[in-house]
Amino acid sequence: MRGLEIRRLTIEADNRPILKDISLTFEDQVIYGLVGHNGSGKSTLVNTIMGSPDYQITSGQILLDGQDITRLPSYQRARLGLFLASQYPVEITGLNYGDFLKASLNNLHQPVENFVDVATRLNKVAKELGFASFDLSRDLNVGFSGGEKKKSEILQMIAFKPRFAFLDEPDSGLDKISLKKLINILSKLDYPTTLVVISHHESVINQLKPLKIYRLGEEHEPSW
Repeated sequence: MRGLEIRRLTIEADNRPILKDISLTFEDQVIYGLVGHNGSGKSTLVNTIMGSPDYQITSGQILLDGQDITRLPSYQRARLGLFLASQYPVEITGLNYGDFLKASLNNLHQPVENFVDVATRLNKVAKELGFASFDLSRDLNVGFSGGEKKKSEILQMIAFKPRFAFLDEPDSGLDKISLKKLINILSKLDYPTTLVVISHHESVINQLKPLKIYRLGEEHEPSW
């Protein structure tokens, strides 16, 4: 099948089981929600899908278009179109934001001849998000507030145009106005992608009109 399939995945960290026998499917160009109580393994799951070395898969598979990518390193998964907006974006002193984007696009095999076009587009979206201090000459996330770091991750997603984007609590740290702007941006993406949105607030996910909301251990149709 086409799309991303999580097939009977069991995950451990430090020899401690976290998730057992999880099966989910994500089709192309669809919005999904992923919910669950604190400690249910939502972040663990998406970090494992991205190939984080902090988690060990003891059984099961991750399939992309029917091909097994369970053991691929993270950079190869990124080249296949997988992207994670982290729950806790890191600050990297000495790494210029613009240089980071250029290097990332090259490593993703998406080189751009005119980076000015990318910068112009990101500045436009940054203004729409209410990102007052966005500046590509700054170090990556350095000096950003928690909400700005979240917006920064969304801008990276827009620059990279991934096939599957996992957004880990993108509403965290945002006020009501910023959240409304974020929902508007995510609702009108002008490139084909699948969004998988993790949030403690199902009302946030429902504003995006998801095809399906997965709860770890069960699933249900959205209430919108």
